[in-house]
Amino acid sequence: MREAKKKLVTDSAHTLLRGAESLHRIKKTASDNEYQTLLAEMQQLAICIGEAIEDSEKEPAQYIAELENLCELLYQLGEAEPEHSKKLLEDTAECAKRACAVIADQIPVKKEILFLPYQVSMWDSLESVWRAAAEDESADCYVVPIPYYDVVNGEITGDLHYEGDRYPEDVPVTYYEDYDIEERRPDMIFIHNPYDNFNTVTRIPERYYAKHIKDYTKQLVYIPYLVSEPEGPSEGMCFLPGTIYADKVIVQPDGVYEKYCRVYDAERERLGWTKRCAPAKDKFLPLGSPKFDKVLSLHPKIEELPEEWQRVILRPDGTRRKIILYNLTIGELLQNSSTILDKVDSVFRFFKERQDELVLLWRPHPLLMKTIHSMRPSMQEAYTERV
Repeated sequence: MREAKKKLVTDSAHTLLRGAESLHRIKKTASDNEYQTLLAEMQQLAICIGEAIEDSEKEPAQYIAELENLCELLYQLGEAEPEHSKKLLEDTAECAKRACAVIADQIPVKKEILFLPYQVSMWDSLESVWRAAAEDESADCYVVPIPYYDVVNGEITGDLHYEGDRYPEDVPVTYYEDYDIEERRPDMIFIHNPYDNFNTVTRIPERYYAKHIKDYTKQLVYIPYLVSEPEGPSEGMCFLPGTIYADKVIVQPDGVYEKYCRVYDAERERLGWTKRCAPAKDKFLPLGSPKFDKVLSLHPKIEELPEEWQRVILRPDGTRRKIILYNLTIGELLQNSSTILDKVDSVFRFFKERQDELVLLWRPHPLLMKTIHSMRPSMQEAYTERV
């Protein structure tokens, strides 16, 4: 049960207890109609408390048994002859006290943790954190993939894209329209999209911008969807809405962490935002990237790979060729547009000449084609030929 709901239910139980302890006095001074009305109102309150517990707990019976006994005692009080009322009043007060103690002491308080990925290809930047949280019995976790638009020449174009149906089978996905962040106010929210309205390739709906959702959670956590080289990411990545509005930012250690802190603090000082934004030392955590967790957790067997991959990886005698991963990034393409395709061709030639020994596994950035379409349309045909 969430902390706020636990407080509401506990306060209601204490109200019920105060009423039960006052019944003997009220019975002496109130009219019979007033007394019967009070008993009925107490029964209704006990039922409402029980329903609230049933709505939030997987095994509510252990918490509502005394409430059910209390309802029965309140009913008996309404039917009892005067000579039997004294014992029933004592039993009612004791039952209310037990019900109050069970609710206050035994119902566990749970945190609600919300994960807001958008592109399924970037889910690995949150997955290991979600798996750890999902195993925590003190937390309720929700994975709510959010939709996104394509952006061309700085303008949103086309319909919303939604990829919630493409997540692994063991990841329970909640449809974004079925989770109201403003109403539920989760204890923690994890995001991997730092751009808000500054993304030039794709864009999420405004209600999911970091600057908005931070108002509905105690802790907004941003984990970059990208992995940086040891010297750190581009300076622009260090001071985006995700780093500005998040309470915590989880990054790779050493040089990456140091660059994030250095650039963030410099921008914070330059803009005069020292009161608006927390200093880097209170925000950035050098804990690594879940993307590395994902890679380390994978143990694929050759026979589990597609047959066309097996034919490339295995020599006729069954021995394996060495596999080299080639990652082509958006930044690299934008900064070296005039030469990047020549570099790609060179890489392809190198591996073609050594295909008896080596296998090339080419992994362009998931948004690379959309970036070319939006920002380098003249390259689209040539790039597609390489693909």
